Amino acid sequence: MPVLAPAYTQCAYRLAENLQPPSEPDRLAHAEPGSAAREELLLAKLGPRGWGRLHHFRRFYSPGWGEGRGRSLSPRATEAFFSFLAAARFPEGVQPSLFLTDEGGLELAWEENGEAVQVAFQPGRLELYRKGDGTDRELPLQRWDEAAQHLCP
Repeated sequence: MPVLAPAYTQCAYRLAENLQPPSEPDRLAHAEPGSAAREELLLAKLGPRGWGRLHHFRRFYSPGWGEGRGRSLSPRATEAFFSFLAAARFPEGVQPSLFLTDEGGLELAWEENGEAVQVAFQPGRLELYRKGDGTDRELPLQRWDEAAQHLCP
């Protein structure tokens, strides 16, 4: 007759608190108004990779990332980023790459005719760069529309 071993009720190992999965309420996310339209905009302009990177930046980069200097994603920079993205017309077949800056901003980078183009949305300013025409300047964050007209006519 087979004998069954008693069931163990205690774990031999325990994960450190910061490695344990979040509790059930932490996993619930409430959508912000207009978030579905933003998700569609991200997918249309930056593709699945850009969409995933933004969500990764929001979820996993807390203050002190990198070498301890990195800041979490700025809400003001994110708002300007989405406004710019809605107005921008990127060249056919171009999906810009998305990066998180040390200051908690977002940076878009792409190429036009083999030349680098970048726009960084920092918490208080925009940084524009286009190698082809020598553009290298800063604008107030609220002037995202001017940046879109200049970089993505």
